[in-house]
Parts: sequence; structure tokens; C-alpha cells
Amino acid sequence: MKTFCLTLVAAVFCGMLMPATTLAAQSDSANQNVQELRRQLEVLREQMDKLQVRLGDLERTEGSATANKPATTLSTASAQDGTIEAAHPELQGATSKQLGAETATYTEFSEDNLAAARFNNVPLDPKYQGFFQLPGTQTLLKIGGYFKTDFIYDLKPAGNPDAFVPSSFPIPTVVGVNNANVSIRPTRLSLDFRIPSTQFGDVRFYLEGDMFGTNATTPRLRHAYAQVRNVLIGQTFTNFQDPDGYPDTLDFQGPNGMVALRNPQLRYGFALSPSTTFYISVEKPSSDVIFQTPQFTAQPDAPSPDGAIRLRREFERGHFQISGLFRSIAAFLPDGRTDSVFGWGVNFSSGVKTFGSDNLIFAIASGHGISRYIQDTSGLGIDAEVTSFTNPHLQATPAFGGEASYQHYWSRTVRSSAVYSYAAVNNTDRAPVTTFNHSTYTAANLIWNPYGSLNVGAEFLYGWTMLQNGEKANAPRIQFSAKYSFVKIDNGRR
Repeated sequence: MKTFCLTLVAAVFCGMLMPATTLAAQSDSANQNVQELRRQLEVLREQMDKLQVRLGDLERTEGSATANKPATTLSTASAQDGTIEAAHPELQGATSKQLGAETATYTEFSEDNLAAARFNNVPLDPKYQGFFQLPGTQTLLKIGGYFKTDFIYDLKPAGNPDAFVPSSFPIPTVVGVNNANVSIRPTRLSLDFRIPSTQFGDVRFYLEGDMFGTNATTPRLRHAYAQVRNVLIGQTFTNFQDPDGYPDTLDFQGPNGMVALRNPQLRYGFALSPSTTFYISVEKPSSDVIFQTPQFTAQPDAPSPDGAIRLRREFERGHFQISGLFRSIAAFLPDGRTDSVFGWGVNFSSGVKTFGSDNLIFAIASGHGISRYIQDTSGLGIDAEVTSFTNPHLQATPAFGGEASYQHYWSRTVRSSAVYSYAAVNNTDRAPVTTFNHSTYTAANLIWNPYGSLNVGAEFLYGWTMLQNGEKANAPRIQFSAKYSFVKIDNGRR
């Protein structure tokens, strides 16, 4: 009996111990799981730390590589609410030796150098200052131009009331007649579209207009061209011209002897060296011929397009270029025949930084039948003249144009320019005695940039002109101008 009781007690005791043992085993298993999870978490943390370090290294490497890339890569992020979002180009975009430091920083009042096509579409400011990105696209846009008001007072009749054109001076001069004028016609607006890093390279579309249409309120198209890499098609400065050869004048027209013409064209350029480029173009022809006889008025003809070539070299303190023009000038003659004559011209120009921030600009153009391309003689109908009325044939008239300008900075915000220019045509004996023969243009100014993109200035101009018969006229002009650019240009002098 005693043995039975001991056995029963042992059985009960073992039964009581079995749940406790099971719970203890389960508790040990849970502890092991917790430890395993903690260990895995520590491993994941170590891996995250390593990934974070590697990501930082990659970002620094990518940033360094991006800063040294020759082409600009833009962020594709754009707002989804329809607003225009500011572009986020790289801090430094594309640069090239085909654009020297002085060319990129030269300032002139009319800002014509901003419209010029550049090699590889590299902008003057590689930071793409003033551009913003169109939403959802890679396209950059800059809305440029300026509002300009001219206050003009002529001490003698000067012909054109809005621009100083010596060939328009009335002859004989009407004595005692002064003229005052207020003009906003130089005001202009431009749209500069740029699509970087396409499969065709950088693409540019440029549009620009002003108010110099048929009357004071009519817009006029100045530029409309597209450039893909170095192939250009559209209307812009002729390839025969130096777009960086404009003096810093308040006058809208500028020097009379300067080569200046915007012409529809097809142009191609390529680099001969890191700082030397060569351009060739085929351009719209227009025979500027209007000679008359009592029974006949010439009817101009254009048998072939004009052709121009240009060699340009850039260096840090400036540039120089030489260009050539080849054209066929034609017209119907009094005897019913059509005659044509070969025209040609050479234009050499340069801009050089001298002392401090000062600049010297000069240009010389000479040739036969190039009057259409020279500022003061364009449109006068003297590309060619008839040599005989009994046995008529055309002769391309020799023409010459020259300009020189010196720009001096008195301070970072105050500058002056002195300008001299001369234009002449060697007429034939059969040219009417009232035909333009030669003229001069002089200007001196003071320009102040008081704040931001606001520029104000005063200028004195004096011109002189002479006809084929020796009659002449002169005219002085005083001009005050105020201009506010829509995009401030930070040219490194501010």
C-alpha cells in the first residue's frame, strides 16, 4: 500500500511538471527567435550603412563628371499644375574656344550680338541666364528684348526722324527748320528656344522683331532662323557681316559705312582649329538697281543667289574675321536686253580689348556691286549703273565702307564711345547727278547703368553727305535714350 501511494504521488508530481517543462521549452525558443531577429536587424543596418556610403560616393562622382561635361544636361522634372517651372541646367553649360571671353562679355546698347548665331549653338552666357524650362519638355526658352525710348532733336533737317542716316539728308538743306521727335520704334521682343542634347546636337530657334515696319505702329521681323549644330536656315545677319562689330551707340541705325544686312540664307560652318571657324552661305539675291532714262526705268533681276564665305578667329582679348561676297547683279536694259555683271566684296573686321574694360572695334569693306550690303547705301539702287545709253550695259559700282569705334569705361556702370564711319560709291558718268556719292558719320555718347537692366544715355551725332554733282548737306543731332532690358545681362563687368 505504501508502495502504491508513493507511485501515485510520483505520477501526480510528474504530471504537474510536464506543462512547466513545455512552457520552459517554448520560452527558450521565443528567446532564440528574438535573438535571431536582432542579429538579422544588425546585419541589415550594416548593409544600409554601406549602401549609404556607396550612394554618396556615386553622387559625388556623378556631380564631378557632370561639371566637366561639354554639353548641358537638364533636369526633366516639371510642375504638374500647368505653371512654368524654372529650368535647372548645370552650373556651367557648354563652352568652346570658338567664343572668346571678350566676345562673350562685350556690351553694346542695341544688343545685336545676342541675336547672332554661334558655333555649335553655344550661348554667350554658358549658364543659360534668363532661360526657363517649358513644363514636361527639355526645351528652354528666353523671352528677351527691351523697351527703348528715344528723345531726338535735330538742329537741321536730317531726313529720317527715327534713325541717323546721312544719305537721307535733304539737299538742298532747308535753313532754320529744327525737328523734335520721340520714338519707341527700336523696342524689340525676342523668343530664343534651345533644345539641348538632342540626337542632332543642340538645336536653336530664334525669333526677333521690332517696330520699324511700314509705319510707327507696325511690327517688323528682324530674325527668324533655326540652327542645328552648325547648319543654319532662315533670316539673320548675312554671313558677309561681323555680328560683333557693332559700336556702342544710342542711334538705332549705327555707322553708315558698316556692313549690315539681315538676309534669308542657308549657312554651314565648321572648325579649322579649336579657335578658328569657317562659314559658307547661300543667300537671297536682290539686285539693287534703279537707274532711269527719260524712256526707261530699270527692272532688276536676280539670276543666281548671293554667296558668302567667312573666316573667323577668336582669342581671349577679342576676335578678327575676314569675309568675301560673290553675287550676280542683273537688270533689263533700255534696248530690251537683260544684262548681268559680277559683283564681289571683301570685309575685314576686328574687336579687341585694350586697357581695362575698354574696347576697340574697326572694320573695312571694299568691292564692286556691294552697296546693298553697306548700311548707308543699301536701298539706293546703286549696286550697278549703266555705262552708256546708246550701247547700254551694266557696270558694278565700286563701293567702300569703313568704321572705327573706341569704348571706354569710366566705372563699372558708366561708359562712353566715340565713333567715326565713312561710306562711298564711285559712280559712272551716266549716273544721275543727284546720285549718292559719299557720306560720313560721327558720334560720341555717355551711357549710365544706374540699376539692374536699366540703361540711360545721351549722344551727339554729326553727319555729312555729298551727291554726284558736288551738292552736299550736313546735320547735327542730339539724342537721349532710355532702355530697359527684359533680361538683365550680367557680362562680368557689374
